[in-house]
Amino acid sequence: MKVGFIGLGGIGKPMAISVARAGFELTVNDLREEPLTDLEQHGARVAGTAREVASASDIVLASLPSNEASVEVALGGDGVLAGASNGEIYIELSTISPKVVRRISREAAEGGVEVLDAPVSGGLAQRREGRLSVMVGGDAATLARARPVLEAIGERIFHVGGTGAGATVKLVNNLLNAIGAVATMEALALGVKAGLSVESMKEVISESSGASRAFDGTVASIGRSSEPPPGETANMALRTIGKDIRLAVELAGDLGVPLSVGSSALQLYLAGFGHGWADKESWVIMELVEHMSGVRVRPRGAGGRGDG
Repeated sequence: MKVGFIGLGGIGKPMAISVARAGFELTVNDLREEPLTDLEQHGARVAGTAREVASASDIVLASLPSNEASVEVALGGDGVLAGASNGEIYIELSTISPKVVRRISREAAEGGVEVLDAPVSGGLAQRREGRLSVMVGGDAATLARARPVLEAIGERIFHVGGTGAGATVKLVNNLLNAIGAVATMEALALGVKAGLSVESMKEVISESSGASRAFDGTVASIGRSSEPPPGETANMALRTIGKDIRLAVELAGDLGVPLSVGSSALQLYLAGFGHGWADKESWVIMELVEHMSGVRVRPRGAGGRGDG
């Protein structure tokens, strides 16, 4: 089976490497030269456009940063649909609006191209080891054909419904995670200002009703530097998490669902953008919470304006 992969960023590149490692004949495309060179070393062929990738492939996967990028890559003059043939499968791994997924799917169907929306969840280790969770929306028979490729990147593949369902459940998941992270930061700030230590709160809450993955992950993260390693992108960039919450809030607006807590959480992420922190790790938001609360929660040396 010939596979194409478009978008070799912090999430896409390790997934593409996993596909190559699984033995598929792989063609890749990205706007940057460095990840293309890296994929060539894993046996991939480089194409100049998304159209060329589609022409050389049976299944094309794309991991892209925004609605706009997904529309251009799929529907542009040199996009996937311009080069795809009848019966080809296009898999949108990006976290984008369900409306955009459905638009791409409608236009793809006119040329006999089948579309799956299959956003992923997992950290850097899961990306590198092909152990991501994959949330798939689309036709079950199409998923069955694409499953061998998806199994190269994910150990848990969930078929959650029709076209757009994968994108929707990813937004719901990331909304919950972001709300939990912000709530944890605010609770920690309250506790520290009241005289508690982060360690004592972690010990108690981890075994009590306030426990959650978001709590555990946030407590573990806030002591780390929010600056990504030199030459690397952030594992959980503020830009990415903030974009996902914004998309979830927009979806709620379209459906008439109030998101009072989610909308409030979004404001902190937008404030982080205003500070120029978009490319930092998302837990940089703790700096804002500390500043507003007048208390230091992070340990000294964790990075940020308060360190000297």
